[in-house]
Order: sequence, then C-alpha cells, then structure tokens
Amino acid sequence: MKTIFNTSILALALTTGLLMSCANDDDYKTPVLACTETSLVKNMEPKDIVATSAVKPYSGLKNGIIEAYVTSSDIGGNFFKSVSLQTLDGTFGFSVPADVSTVFKKFEPGRKVLIQLDNTYVDIKFGSLRIGALFNANTSNAEVGRLSATDFEKVVVRSCTKVSEEDLVQRVTIEKALSDKRINTLIELQNVKFSKVAVGKTYYDKNNQLGGATNYYIVDDTGNQIIFRTSSFANYKDSKVPNGSGTVRGVLTKFNSDYQFIARSEDDIKLTNPRVGE
Repeated sequence: MKTIFNTSILALALTTGLLMSCANDDDYKTPVLACTETSLVKNMEPKDIVATSAVKPYSGLKNGIIEAYVTSSDIGGNFFKSVSLQTLDGTFGFSVPADVSTVFKKFEPGRKVLIQLDNTYVDIKFGSLRIGALFNANTSNAEVGRLSATDFEKVVVRSCTKVSEEDLVQRVTIEKALSDKRINTLIELQNVKFSKVAVGKTYYDKNNQLGGATNYYIVDDTGNQIIFRTSSFANYKDSKVPNGSGTVRGVLTKFNSDYQFIARSEDDIKLTNPRVGE
C-alpha cells in the first residue's frame, strides 16, 4: 500500500525523531514550510503528451495538468538547474529544466507536483520528455530550455503531499536499468560495486573529467556496467570511491547513447558489504 505523508505529519515525525533511522534519508534536511494545498487536479497523464525531437509548443488538452513526483535533488551539487520527475508507479519519467537553484528546499524527492502545460514547450532529448521554455528560437538549434524562476513555480505547482522514496524507487539490476523508460526515474542498483580502476580515487578527478564531471563505471558480477557521473560541484567530490559492494540509489539520465547514473548525495551510495565476485 502506498504511504502518503501530509506536510504537517512529516514535520511532527521529524521533531520526534521517528525518521532518524531510515536507511535512505528522505527528508534531505529540507525546512518544514507552511503549505496551502493547491486546487489543481490532474486531467491527463505525462505519457499522453505528444512530443518529438523537434521542439514544439505544447498542443494537447487545453488547460492540461499532469501529476508527478520529484526524484532529483540539488542538495549534493550533482544536479544543476534541471528537475527530474516520475509518475507514482515509476512507469514514466521526464525533466523540467529551470533557472533555479536550491530546488530541494521546496521541491525535495518525493514531493508531489501538478504541472500546468499551457504555454510551455516540449521535446524529446536523448530518449526522454522535457517540458520547459523555448531556447534558441527561430534557429536550427531551437530546443526546450530553462523556465525562468518565476515561470517555474507557475508551471510546477507544489503540493502539500510528499511520499516516501520507498514508494517511488525501483530496485533493479544494471541490465534492467539500461532503458529509456527509466530515464529521470528513481532507481536503486543492487549488488553492485565500482570498477577496480575507480576504487580509492576521488569521485571527481580534475585529471579525468569530461564536461566538468568524472565518469567511472559501476559494475555487477555478470559483466554489466553503467556510467556513474560526479560533477565538479558535488559536495562529496573529494571523497574516495569505496571498495565494497552493495546498493547505489539515484536518477538515470542519458547523454547521446550513454546511460548515466547520477547520485543525489553521498548518502545514496551504500557500498558497505565486502567486495565479491573477483
């Protein structure tokens, strides 16, 4: 059964310390904000949005509203001006680029949002839907770009409802994770470890970086692997890559044809078991 928390209930739980022993810290040290519930109600599903690789104005149901849940967080510095979201059942993920920072203070993982689609632009980039503003208008390079800070909170409306990450996360193998349908969704890779060449190095290595981030591989015992990407702005960039095995939680992204796994903070990395399979 899905467990849904009202903001006031969450605040009480935090003050009494009931959530302090959670395996993954769902509160992300976010402040408890006063909340008035929105009157918006979804009238369509994200999968019903028609989009292609060519950016277009949203042209679906008039006054179209979709419901989604935040999966990303910029609290650790590894996400920058883009919010990843998914449906509650995890069958569809998408992103909203926006010119905002410290998004986690109001739109933390598990936060339900209602998205007003009128006057937005949509496209498919590297296999996943984006909803935002128009960038590079009237050029051959036109695409979905960042919403302004003002427009972001008009388009993406915060609900008072927050669900546990346990109601969103999909526990999968690396092999099953490598799919466009999982892009922007919250996943947890199980029975994995970092490749040998990464162990003991810092998550971000200025001598091994591409586009301002370092790529290592997470591997399993059957030879599957996925890129694990850490930004130079991550607040754990100088921590050492652990030698153990276990689970890693985060958001799946994609660049060109490469799937990339993005942890939101160092707390997502739980490789505390002995290294096995070698």
